[in-house]
Amino acid sequence: MDPLELMRKIRKKKRMAAVAPYVDLAEDTMYGNGFDVEIRKPAMSGYKFLKIGSQCIIEGKFIFEKDSGHITVGNRVHIGGSTLISVNRITIGDDVTIAWGCLLYDHNSHSVSWNERKNDTVQEYADYKQYGDPIRNKNWSVVKSAPIVIGNKVWIGADCKVLKGVTIGEGAVIAAGSVVTNDVEPWSVVGGNPARFIKWVDDPKPQ
Repeated sequence: MDPLELMRKIRKKKRMAAVAPYVDLAEDTMYGNGFDVEIRKPAMSGYKFLKIGSQCIIEGKFIFEKDSGHITVGNRVHIGGSTLISVNRITIGDDVTIAWGCLLYDHNSHSVSWNERKNDTVQEYADYKQYGDPIRNKNWSVVKSAPIVIGNKVWIGADCKVLKGVTIGEGAVIAAGSVVTNDVEPWSVVGGNPARFIKWVDDPKPQ
């Protein structure tokens, strides 16, 4: 085995052991090699950042940048090699498919105002050098966040971005490469940047 790959596996094993008290993972779900959990600000004892339901296939990476982050994944969900980043809340229903290369991000990460973000990189650099943690002293008060809700039976194609505050209704399909900035109607197909309505799903009420 390549020495760098071995080191990555050892670090991941240690990280997963450290986050074990903060996650609730169904035992009958399949967790692939790409599955990873990163909790940057551990919370109070007993707080569960991540809950994953039954009979899922999970290859995604879950990142929690604050102790307020929370992600819930329903049953029979397939998440490919995608990344979910939370400081607020991301809720994924049952029977959802999220392809590879997707990003679900429930916050802006930085302020839109230059005056409020002009020192972000300077602070990150200082924190990284001193603590090895670039967001140790991040000013979250100027960063907007809002929950993301993915309804049951949704299919999100490869390389999509779903931004803060978005609700995707039941059975909707998000075309590959889309950037979803607004709510999506149930049983609709949307695509593009920003994602717009394309058509209705053929059968809006499958058995």
